[in-house]
Amino acid sequence: MWTVTHLAAGDGFSLERVRIRAESEAWSPPEVTAAYRVVLVRSGAFRARVDDQVLLADPALAYLGGAGQELSIAHRPGMEDICTAVTCSPGLMRELAGDEPPSAVALPVNGRLALAHRLLVSRAGKGADSAELAEMVIGLMGDLFEARNPAHPIRARGRAATLARRRALVESVRTLIADDLSASLRDLARRVGWSPYHLSRAFRQETGVTLTAYRNRIRTMRALEAIEAGHDDLASLAADLGFADHAHLTRTIRGECGLTPVAVRRLLAVPPS
Repeated sequence: MWTVTHLAAGDGFSLERVRIRAESEAWSPPEVTAAYRVVLVRSGAFRARVDDQVLLADPALAYLGGAGQELSIAHRPGMEDICTAVTCSPGLMRELAGDEPPSAVALPVNGRLALAHRLLVSRAGKGADSAELAEMVIGLMGDLFEARNPAHPIRARGRAATLARRRALVESVRTLIADDLSASLRDLARRVGWSPYHLSRAFRQETGVTLTAYRNRIRTMRALEAIEAGHDDLASLAADLGFADHAHLTRTIRGECGLTPVAVRRLLAVPPS
């Protein structure tokens, strides 16, 4: 099942919510657009292919498909994935990223960017005017492009076969984390057949963050989703997501988003003045 909901459109952009529950792991038919599309994952994880580049998209990694490129996706059967597609005109993309916009690039998403993504969708759902939404889109896209440069700082080093093997390993681990936030480094290493030391090093080389930081980032994304949906028992939410306690949840969300969970709830609930 594939459901696309139009949320908003304005000067050089459009915004859609995409909800997918696939019946097979097969790649979708290639789609070519005349615009640029940034896809941010709200929940789930799936493989995305842009021309010959393949990556695993999840709440901590968005991706950009360039104008004229072939875009395909592959989902895990029976798992629901929800994402937001932000389509930008070539003109807007040039203004955001320069005269030579990136043709395809992985875009790391931290807590602040995840919160900005949810605020954009929330404001669009509440009927905000196109000028306000355009400003929010430009701010979010600009921050995403600025954040992309420090990501994957060591990934290009090494032989092609070694890099491909490392990428496949780390994508497998990211999928395991999506399914089980409680899995420890040793658990994950056993499941993929690597030593904890080599897995820890490979994960940081591939993603630019430690495995623990990445897991906490995914926990933060899920906490934001729950808070936006009205979950108000932070102690039980902390336990559900594998945080040590309520204080650990608060520290992690503040570190990722710059706000406490209570402040996040207020921000998502109250329209800006």
